[in-house]
Amino acid sequence: MSEFAVGMGCNLGDRIHNLQEGVRFLLSRLKMGTFKLSGVYETQPLEDVGGDNFYNCVLAGNYFGSVEELHRDCREAEIYLGSTANKNSAARALDMDLLLFKDTVMKEENLILPHPRLHLRKFVLVPLAEVWEGILPDLGSTPAQLLDACSDESRIERVFEMPERGCFWEVSS
Repeated sequence: MSEFAVGMGCNLGDRIHNLQEGVRFLLSRLKMGTFKLSGVYETQPLEDVGGDNFYNCVLAGNYFGSVEELHRDCREAEIYLGSTANKNSAARALDMDLLLFKDTVMKEENLILPHPRLHLRKFVLVPLAEVWEGILPDLGSTPAQLLDACSDESRIERVFEMPERGCFWEVSS
């Protein structure tokens, strides 16, 4: 079973490139182990944030460091790709949200696990269900079960399949 899940999204610039670079950034960390990528989904922004529609995916895998280190790596990846520190109500070159870390349940000022809105958003649950089959800590259900109960009616469209081989989605030129 996977030990962590990171939700990724972007709606500025070359969206698929930004997602790939975010994954590359995390994989360059020495504490990153095996991983799985979901497919990529296009969704409309939930709020008036500007930019294009979002591309969203989930990266799940094994990590041999602390939750704080992985959270920091996600923030560094966002900044590396040009996102600002204040992400609320803003278009994003890259947004990485730590959704789950092992069976950790925590409420800190800068990090709440599991992610507090995970169960309310199809753009998180659909890709998460592709890469995480187990019961989610503190939620008592699998991503697929939460998706069945989710009242989010927003449109979500798959634009890239879950990779069958290699590290990234197939991008035809």
